[in-house]
Amino acid sequence: MGLYSVVAWPTAELAEWLSALQRRLGVRSYGEAHLNLRAPFEYAGDPKDLICDVRRSLAGVPPFQVEFLHWRRFPHVIFLEYALSVPLHGLHQRLIQVPGAPPSSYDGERFIPHVSLAIGVVDWAEESIWNTLKDLRPPQSSFEVQAASLTKEAGGELREVRTFPLGYNAASQREQEQ
Repeated sequence: MGLYSVVAWPTAELAEWLSALQRRLGVRSYGEAHLNLRAPFEYAGDPKDLICDVRRSLAGVPPFQVEFLHWRRFPHVIFLEYALSVPLHGLHQRLIQVPGAPPSSYDGERFIPHVSLAIGVVDWAEESIWNTLKDLRPPQSSFEVQAASLTKEAGGELREVRTFPLGYNAASQREQEQ
């Protein structure tokens, strides 16, 4: 069994900005900066089947923009929240229907598109970090999601299993699977 995710990678500029901000604030997140397209999920089946099912879920989905809304926090967690646009919502709905990968409690109505900045923030530092961030704007207010990556957790990092460009059609997908 493994813990998988389907993510989109932000632009290099945004990822570098987030990394520099993490170093400055002394915080970390889980793996490289990424936008979860669905919450992480356990999968016990054959990874080849998962790759094919994710590919099918992504067939025909065109690239789309994600728009930064604001910083958001929960206890010990701070992230950049992005708008749940119609294209992102549709993609999320497709991905939570992948066979053998049931949605988590953070999918569906509770799904919040985000890129994490800090996970595991200690109580005594949380308010200070929040005050530093709450009015800060990322260097890009939006970015285009051109691909989705199936990843697997490996020692606290995300290991890319397969990346699928968005915008391909079902006919080309069948050709790739043969």
